[in-house]
Amino acid sequence: MKDSILEIAQQNKSRLQTPYYLIDEVRLLENLEKIKHVRERSGAKSVLALKCFSTWSVFPLMRRYMDGTTSSSLYEAKLGHERFGGETQAYSVAFSESDVREACTFASKIIFNSISQLERFYDIAKGISIGLRANPGVSHSHYDLADPARKGSRLGVPDKAAIERIADRISGLMFHVNCENASLPDLSRILDHIGREYGPLLRKMQWVSLGGGIAFTDEGYPLDEFCDRLKAFAGMPR
Repeated sequence: MKDSILEIAQQNKSRLQTPYYLIDEVRLLENLEKIKHVRERSGAKSVLALKCFSTWSVFPLMRRYMDGTTSSSLYEAKLGHERFGGETQAYSVAFSESDVREACTFASKIIFNSISQLERFYDIAKGISIGLRANPGVSHSHYDLADPARKGSRLGVPDKAAIERIADRISGLMFHVNCENASLPDLSRILDHIGREYGPLLRKMQWVSLGGGIAFTDEGYPLDEFCDRLKAFAGMPR
């Protein structure tokens, strides 16, 4: 199928305006069916990270298989709300006051990267579900820039005691510690660590986000084991 689509594109290139993106809907559907399977078997939600894919021409198809979007800036969050629909998660490593005020007019959740931002904007954001990014100090990211466990990282809050002190102000925690990682054993160790170290905090939360970068749509990934691991994590004693 991939070759035939490329052949069609070659045959029609004189009528195509360039540059352009060529998306194979058949291959996209294969990944979406995997996402559907994970959602149904594990009970977890799946949201599209607009940071990695924001081609809204296929959003009408994708929204049939996914719960909404997550973002890394105000404008990504607006794109998700306006073009995708469903749950809209607004996250950024640094929000301005105007960003927060606008995001809170449409977002389902707003996730802060630091306690200082949470405290500064809490009164503005308290009308919607508020989350905080936690930094568990471990990671399976292959890229230094995206590795929250690297020296000097400011991606998330590493101080559990500090999170405990503001736990009554938030309804969820985000742990984003993977980047294109296709290893289920790696993920399993991360989940064990989070459950062991953050159990009392998670008991107080309504939701937990595992971030992105878990490459479960890769060929040969053990999907059913992945789903069972997510279910076990969701049901483990806190």
